[in-house]
Amino acid sequence: MALMSSLLGILGFGVGICGGLLVGFFLFIYREPNEVQDPVVRPLYELDTAALEEILPEIPMWVKNPDYDRVDWLNKFILQMWPYLNKAVCLRIRSMAQPIFEKYIGTFRIEEIEFEALSLGTLPPTVSGLKVYDTNEQELVMDPVFRWAGNPNIILTLKLLSLRLKIQLVDLQIFAALRVTLKPLVPTFPCFASIAISLMEKPHVDFGMKIMGGDIMAIPGLYHYVQETIKKQVARLYLWPQTLELPILDAST
Repeated sequence: MALMSSLLGILGFGVGICGGLLVGFFLFIYREPNEVQDPVVRPLYELDTAALEEILPEIPMWVKNPDYDRVDWLNKFILQMWPYLNKAVCLRIRSMAQPIFEKYIGTFRIEEIEFEALSLGTLPPTVSGLKVYDTNEQELVMDPVFRWAGNPNIILTLKLLSLRLKIQLVDLQIFAALRVTLKPLVPTFPCFASIAISLMEKPHVDFGMKIMGGDIMAIPGLYHYVQETIKKQVARLYLWPQTLELPILDAST
């Protein structure tokens, strides 16, 4: 008898819960609220800076600063060229990374390092503004604002003590304000001998990293530490007045 009473009590509780949820659902759908007010509509010029930042957190540089030009034509060019730029850049990365990988072979019991997959994805970077300076020197100076929220497929395979570890880089985002200097200008195509690149401020770099399928960035504290370390190291190497020099023509040309 006690068992039957318990079963009936549980059954009644379940029916009551279901019935209450059903009644609440219909009341929520069909009951007309009487406290709803029309939203306040204000023109943009009446909003203060804080309100504008909340509404438009990613305002292009050409909107915020009249010295910067809108370069939709350049972004269209990059979009059309991206499949070819992607392959060219990846080949360059492989050739540059190979000597670095070879230095670590044999250390820390590392037997092999190689790219299992290397692609920058289908989403190209965009230039949200470009400023060109007028100078009297034999050089061309411009400040592009560079944004890239890509979908790269980068998998690095590390063979350690006969165990193969796969390290995958995902959801890469880079926001950076650059200074690009073409110097010196010469009468030989492409009309400049080298490219000097500097960062005008610390870049925003965000990405996810998986090891054997597990997201290590989910470890508390590690994400913030990695982000800050990358910002400091990149800024130490390339933050203005430090530069990255890329020779284009031979010095004797």
